[in-house]
Amino acid sequence: MENYIKESKNGFHLDRMSSHHFACNEVRMMLSLLAYNLTNWLRTLCFPKEQKNMQIQTIRTRIIKVASKLVRSGRSLYFKLASSFVYATFFWDVLQRIQRLQIE
Repeated sequence: MENYIKESKNGFHLDRMSSHHFACNEVRMMLSLLAYNLTNWLRTLCFPKEQKNMQIQTIRTRIIKVASKLVRSGRSLYFKLASSFVYATFFWDVLQRIQRLQIE
């Protein structure tokens, strides 16, 4: 349980209160909890077995903070990654797993 608390504090800044108003802090905390839950959902359903225990800092580096370009060609959109991106295979593997999800 301590690791979950540490990850939520370090990765999503749940220990910070940015306002003097209770309602503002409540909304900020709810949004942080939503981000935490979505990240756990992504990690549980879409990550390969050997990467399911990654921390949020690692997930941010390998999936979210990616130098890329969205290119429109005709009616299609293409997502182009930098040629020097080290984690490209992991990124595309997770993206394919997301696309294969059957959500009802």
